[in-house]
Amino acid sequence: MRFGKIVMGIFLAGVGGLLLAGTLGYLPAGVWPWLMKFWPFILLALGIALLANRLRNIALGILAIALVIGCLAFGAFWISRYSSAAKTEHRSSIDLTKPPIRMVTVEGRTIGGSLVLSADPRAKRAILLEVRGVSGDDVAAHRWRASGGAGLLRWPAQAEITEPGLIGGTIRVLTPPRTPIGLGWQSALSSANVDFANLSPETCDINAIGSAVHVRVGSALPRRIRIHGTLSNAEIHLPARCPVRVDLDSPLNLHSFPDDFVEHVSMGPKGKATYWAAEGPGRPIQILLVGPFMRLSIVRDPVRAL
Repeated sequence: MRFGKIVMGIFLAGVGGLLLAGTLGYLPAGVWPWLMKFWPFILLALGIALLANRLRNIALGILAIALVIGCLAFGAFWISRYSSAAKTEHRSSIDLTKPPIRMVTVEGRTIGGSLVLSADPRAKRAILLEVRGVSGDDVAAHRWRASGGAGLLRWPAQAEITEPGLIGGTIRVLTPPRTPIGLGWQSALSSANVDFANLSPETCDINAIGSAVHVRVGSALPRRIRIHGTLSNAEIHLPARCPVRVDLDSPLNLHSFPDDFVEHVSMGPKGKATYWAAEGPGRPIQILLVGPFMRLSIVRDPVRAL
Protein backbone atom coordinates (compact mmCIF):
# COMPACT_ATOMS: atom_id res chain seq x y z
CA MET A 1 0.00 0.00 0.00
CA ARG A 2 1.28 3.47 -0.93
CA PHE A 3 1.05 5.13 2.46
CA GLY A 4 2.99 8.19 1.27
CA LYS A 5 0.32 9.04 -1.29
CA ILE A 6 -2.45 8.47 1.25
CA VAL A 7 -0.80 10.77 3.79
CA MET A 8 -0.19 13.45 1.17
CA GLY A 9 -3.76 13.16 -0.08
CA ILE A 10 -5.19 13.60 3.43
CA PHE A 11 -2.86 16.53 4.05
CA LEU A 12 -3.79 18.31 0.80
CA ALA A 13 -7.49 17.72 1.44
CA GLY A 14 -7.16 19.20 4.93
CA VAL A 15 -5.23 22.25 3.75
CA GLY A 16 -7.72 22.72 0.90
CA GLY A 17 -10.57 22.65 3.41
CA LEU A 18 -8.85 25.27 5.55
CA LEU A 19 -8.20 27.51 2.52
CA LEU A 20 -11.85 27.22 1.49
CA ALA A 21 -13.00 28.02 5.02
CA GLY A 22 -10.72 31.05 5.10
CA THR A 23 -12.01 32.26 1.73
CA LEU A 24 -15.61 31.97 2.94
CA GLY A 25 -14.77 33.88 6.12
CA TYR A 26 -15.13 31.03 8.62
CA LEU A 27 -11.52 31.18 9.85
CA PRO A 28 -10.60 34.00 12.23
CA ALA A 29 -7.49 36.12 11.77
CA GLY A 30 -4.42 34.57 13.34
CA VAL A 31 -5.23 30.91 12.57
CA TRP A 32 -2.59 30.39 9.90
CA PRO A 33 0.29 31.65 12.07
CA TRP A 34 -0.64 29.15 14.77
CA LEU A 35 -1.05 26.22 12.38
CA MET A 36 2.29 26.95 10.70
CA LYS A 37 4.11 26.19 13.93
CA PHE A 38 3.14 22.51 13.61
CA TRP A 39 4.51 21.86 10.12
CA PRO A 40 7.27 19.52 11.47
CA PHE A 41 4.54 16.99 12.38
CA ILE A 42 3.57 16.80 8.70
CA LEU A 43 7.17 16.08 7.72
CA LEU A 44 7.33 13.43 10.43
CA ALA A 45 4.14 11.78 9.16
CA LEU A 46 5.36 11.82 5.56
CA GLY A 47 8.73 10.35 6.59
CA ILE A 48 7.03 7.55 8.52
CA ALA A 49 4.77 6.84 5.53
CA LEU A 50 7.72 6.61 3.14
CA LEU A 51 9.51 4.34 5.58
CA ALA A 52 6.40 2.14 5.80
CA ASN A 53 6.38 1.84 2.00
CA ARG A 54 10.00 0.84 1.96
CA LEU A 55 9.70 -1.71 4.77
CA ARG A 56 6.18 -2.80 3.74
CA ASN A 57 5.13 -2.23 7.32
CA ILE A 58 1.38 -1.65 7.67
CA ALA A 59 1.66 -0.57 11.32
CA LEU A 60 3.98 2.34 10.43
CA GLY A 61 1.65 3.39 7.60
CA ILE A 62 -1.36 3.44 9.89
CA LEU A 63 0.66 5.48 12.42
CA ALA A 64 1.49 8.08 9.75
CA ILE A 65 -2.15 8.37 8.67
CA ALA A 66 -3.29 8.69 12.28
CA LEU A 67 -0.68 11.41 12.92
CA VAL A 68 -1.92 13.55 10.02
CA ILE A 69 -5.58 13.09 10.93
CA GLY A 70 -4.77 13.88 14.55
CA CYS A 71 -3.01 17.12 13.59
CA LEU A 72 -5.95 18.23 11.44
CA ALA A 73 -8.46 17.31 14.16
CA PHE A 74 -6.52 19.16 16.85
CA GLY A 75 -6.22 22.19 14.57
CA ALA A 76 -10.00 22.22 14.07
CA PHE A 77 -10.51 21.93 17.83
CA TRP A 78 -8.16 24.83 18.53
CA ILE A 79 -9.86 27.02 15.92
CA SER A 80 -13.30 26.41 17.40
CA ARG A 81 -12.12 26.99 20.97
CA TYR A 82 -9.79 29.95 20.61
CA SER A 83 -11.15 31.82 17.59
CA SER A 84 -12.10 34.90 19.63
CA ALA A 85 -8.56 35.38 20.94
CA ALA A 86 -7.17 35.48 17.39
CA LYS A 87 -9.18 38.60 16.52
CA THR A 88 -7.13 40.83 18.80
CA GLU A 89 -6.16 44.18 17.31
CA HIS A 90 -2.86 45.77 18.32
CA ARG A 91 -2.70 49.56 18.23
CA SER A 92 0.20 51.89 18.78
CA SER A 93 1.38 55.39 17.81
CA ILE A 94 4.68 57.07 17.00
CA ASP A 95 5.23 60.69 18.03
CA LEU A 96 6.66 62.75 15.15
CA THR A 97 7.54 65.76 17.31
CA LYS A 98 10.10 64.24 19.71
CA PRO A 99 12.46 64.49 17.93
CA PRO A 100 10.98 66.51 15.03
CA ILE A 101 10.59 64.32 11.93
CA ARG A 102 10.52 65.83 8.43
CA MET A 103 10.57 62.62 6.37
CA VAL A 104 9.17 59.13 7.09
CA THR A 105 10.17 55.88 5.40
CA VAL A 106 7.96 52.80 5.81
CA GLU A 107 9.47 49.35 5.23
CA GLY A 108 8.28 45.82 5.86
CA ARG A 109 6.49 42.81 4.45
CA THR A 110 3.21 40.95 4.48
CA ILE A 111 2.66 37.27 3.73
CA GLY A 112 -0.91 36.29 3.05
CA GLY A 113 -2.04 39.57 4.61
CA SER A 114 -2.46 43.20 3.62
CA LEU A 115 -0.98 46.67 3.92
CA VAL A 116 -2.97 49.91 4.03
CA LEU A 117 -1.07 53.21 3.94
CA SER A 118 -2.91 56.53 3.89
CA ALA A 119 -3.26 59.95 5.49
CA ASP A 120 -5.72 60.42 8.32
CA PRO A 121 -6.75 63.76 9.87
CA ARG A 122 -6.89 62.04 13.27
CA ALA A 123 -3.12 61.45 13.06
CA LYS A 124 -2.16 65.09 13.64
CA ARG A 125 1.36 64.72 15.00
CA ALA A 126 1.86 60.98 15.11
CA ILE A 127 1.77 57.83 13.01
CA LEU A 128 -1.05 55.50 14.01
CA LEU A 129 -0.50 51.74 13.58
CA GLU A 130 -3.20 49.09 13.62
CA VAL A 131 -2.11 45.43 13.34
CA ARG A 132 -4.44 42.44 13.15
CA GLY A 133 -4.19 38.74 12.42
CA VAL A 134 -0.86 38.03 14.11
CA SER A 135 -0.22 35.51 16.84
CA GLY A 136 1.28 37.68 19.57
CA ASP A 137 2.57 41.04 20.74
CA ASP A 138 6.11 40.15 19.66
CA VAL A 139 5.05 39.86 16.01
CA ALA A 140 2.73 42.88 16.18
CA ALA A 141 5.60 45.05 17.40
CA HIS A 142 7.24 47.56 15.06
CA ARG A 143 10.70 49.10 14.98
CA TRP A 144 11.18 52.88 14.86
CA ARG A 145 14.41 54.74 14.34
CA ALA A 146 14.76 58.53 14.12
CA SER A 147 17.89 60.42 13.12
CA GLY A 148 18.60 63.77 11.49
CA GLY A 149 14.94 64.61 10.96
CA ALA A 150 14.24 61.30 9.18
CA GLY A 151 12.28 58.42 10.66
CA LEU A 152 12.30 54.76 9.63
CA LEU A 153 9.31 52.58 10.48
CA ARG A 154 9.77 48.85 9.99
CA TRP A 155 7.16 46.15 10.50
CA PRO A 156 7.39 43.54 11.79
CA ALA A 157 10.23 44.27 14.16
CA GLN A 158 11.51 40.69 13.94
CA ALA A 159 13.92 40.12 11.08
CA GLU A 160 13.20 36.47 10.36
CA ILE A 161 11.23 36.04 7.12
CA THR A 162 10.22 32.56 8.31
CA GLU A 163 8.50 33.81 11.46
CA PRO A 164 5.17 31.93 11.36
CA GLY A 165 3.33 34.55 13.37
CA LEU A 166 3.67 36.98 10.45
CA ILE A 167 1.55 34.98 8.00
CA GLY A 168 -1.90 36.48 7.56
CA GLY A 169 -1.04 39.71 9.35
CA THR A 170 -2.63 42.97 8.23
CA ILE A 171 -1.30 46.43 9.05
CA ARG A 172 -2.72 49.92 8.63
CA VAL A 173 -0.31 52.85 8.69
CA LEU A 174 -2.08 56.19 9.14
CA THR A 175 0.02 59.35 8.92
CA PRO A 176 -0.67 63.09 9.25
CA PRO A 177 -1.75 64.69 5.94
CA ARG A 178 1.02 66.05 3.70
CA THR A 179 3.68 63.95 5.40
CA PRO A 180 6.77 63.45 3.18
CA ILE A 181 6.98 59.67 2.90
CA GLY A 182 8.76 56.84 1.13
CA LEU A 183 7.62 53.22 0.90
CA GLY A 184 9.56 49.98 0.51
CA TRP A 185 7.38 46.89 0.92
CA GLN A 186 7.51 43.14 0.23
CA SER A 187 4.10 41.63 -0.51
CA ALA A 188 3.70 37.86 -0.99
CA LEU A 189 0.19 36.50 -1.59
CA SER A 190 -1.07 39.76 -0.13
CA SER A 191 -2.68 43.04 -1.04
CA ALA A 192 -1.23 46.53 -0.77
CA ASN A 193 -3.49 49.58 -0.82
CA VAL A 194 -1.34 52.72 -0.87
CA ASP A 195 -3.12 56.08 -0.92
CA PHE A 196 -0.70 58.95 -1.54
CA ALA A 197 -3.49 61.40 -2.44
CA ASN A 198 -3.10 63.49 0.74
CA LEU A 199 0.58 62.79 1.33
CA SER A 200 3.88 64.02 -0.13
CA PRO A 201 5.42 60.80 -1.49
CA GLU A 202 9.05 60.55 -2.48
CA THR A 203 9.38 56.98 -3.80
CA CYS A 204 7.29 53.81 -3.81
CA ASP A 205 9.03 50.44 -4.18
CA ILE A 206 6.88 47.30 -3.85
CA ASN A 207 8.00 43.70 -4.35
CA ALA A 208 4.81 41.83 -5.27
CA ILE A 209 4.64 38.04 -5.60
CA GLY A 210 1.18 36.69 -6.28
CA SER A 211 -0.26 39.93 -4.92
CA ALA A 212 -2.62 42.78 -5.74
CA VAL A 213 -1.23 46.32 -5.55
CA HIS A 214 -3.31 49.49 -5.66
CA VAL A 215 -1.60 52.90 -5.61
CA ARG A 216 -3.33 56.27 -5.74
CA VAL A 217 -1.37 59.46 -6.39
CA GLY A 218 -2.56 63.01 -5.71
CA SER A 219 -1.21 66.40 -6.69
CA ALA A 220 2.15 65.70 -5.02
CA LEU A 221 3.88 63.27 -7.38
CA PRO A 222 6.54 60.77 -6.27
CA ARG A 223 9.74 60.63 -8.28
CA ARG A 224 9.26 56.94 -8.99
CA ILE A 225 6.88 54.06 -8.52
CA ARG A 226 8.60 50.71 -8.92
CA ILE A 227 6.68 47.43 -8.74
CA HIS A 228 8.70 44.28 -9.22
CA GLY A 229 7.93 40.59 -8.79
CA THR A 230 5.74 38.10 -10.63
CA LEU A 231 2.17 36.84 -10.93
CA SER A 232 0.76 40.10 -9.59
CA ASN A 233 -1.74 42.74 -10.59
CA ALA A 234 -0.98 46.45 -10.15
CA GLU A 235 -3.37 49.35 -10.56
CA ILE A 236 -2.20 52.97 -10.35
CA HIS A 237 -4.56 55.96 -10.20
CA LEU A 238 -3.07 59.24 -11.38
CA PRO A 239 -4.32 62.82 -11.47
CA ALA A 240 -5.62 64.31 -14.69
CA ARG A 241 -2.93 65.60 -17.10
CA CYS A 242 -0.17 64.01 -14.98
CA PRO A 243 3.03 63.54 -17.05
CA VAL A 244 4.14 59.90 -17.00
CA ARG A 245 6.78 57.55 -18.35
CA VAL A 246 6.14 53.80 -18.02
CA ASP A 247 8.81 51.14 -18.55
CA LEU A 248 7.88 47.45 -18.72
CA ASP A 249 10.79 45.12 -18.08
CA SER A 250 9.36 41.94 -19.60
CA PRO A 251 7.39 41.17 -22.79
CA LEU A 252 5.40 38.67 -20.72
CA ASN A 253 3.47 41.48 -19.04
CA LEU A 254 0.00 42.83 -19.75
CA HIS A 255 -0.93 46.48 -19.59
CA SER A 256 -3.87 48.83 -19.88
CA PHE A 257 -3.18 52.56 -20.36
CA PRO A 258 -5.30 55.66 -21.11
CA ASP A 259 -5.65 56.75 -24.72
CA ASP A 260 -3.15 59.61 -24.46
CA PHE A 261 -0.25 57.25 -23.70
CA VAL A 262 2.11 56.98 -26.67
CA GLU A 263 4.45 54.04 -27.28
CA HIS A 264 8.14 54.86 -27.90
CA VAL A 265 11.17 52.79 -28.87
CA SER A 266 14.67 53.65 -27.66
CA MET A 267 18.09 52.03 -27.87
CA GLY A 268 19.69 50.85 -24.64
CA PRO A 269 22.55 48.63 -23.46
CA LYS A 270 20.38 45.55 -24.04
CA GLY A 271 19.11 46.66 -27.45
CA LYS A 272 15.71 48.10 -28.25
CA ALA A 273 13.56 49.12 -25.32
CA THR A 274 9.92 50.10 -25.40
CA TYR A 275 8.29 52.60 -23.09
CA TRP A 276 5.06 54.56 -22.93
CA ALA A 277 4.74 58.25 -22.15
CA ALA A 278 2.04 60.83 -21.60
CA GLU A 279 2.65 64.57 -21.71
CA GLY A 280 1.62 67.03 -19.05
CA PRO A 281 2.84 70.01 -17.03
CA GLY A 282 5.71 69.54 -14.62
CA ARG A 283 8.18 66.76 -13.94
CA PRO A 284 7.01 63.33 -15.21
CA ILE A 285 6.51 60.48 -12.78
CA GLN A 286 8.47 57.33 -13.64
CA ILE A 287 6.65 54.01 -13.32
CA LEU A 288 8.67 50.79 -13.57
CA LEU A 289 7.18 47.31 -13.83
CA VAL A 290 9.91 44.71 -13.39
CA GLY A 291 9.39 40.96 -13.67
CA PRO A 292 7.37 38.52 -15.80
CA PHE A 293 3.67 37.66 -15.71
CA MET A 294 2.59 40.99 -14.28
CA ARG A 295 -0.37 43.17 -15.22
CA LEU A 296 -0.29 46.95 -14.96
CA SER A 297 -3.38 49.12 -15.26
CA ILE A 298 -3.16 52.92 -15.17
CA VAL A 299 -6.28 55.02 -14.58
CA ARG A 300 -6.51 58.81 -14.76
CA ASP A 301 -8.86 61.00 -12.78
CA PRO A 302 -11.31 62.79 -15.08
CA VAL A 303 -10.54 66.35 -16.15
CA ARG A 304 -12.66 68.80 -14.21
CA ALA A 305 -14.77 71.17 -16.28
CA LEU A 306 -14.00 74.86 -15.86
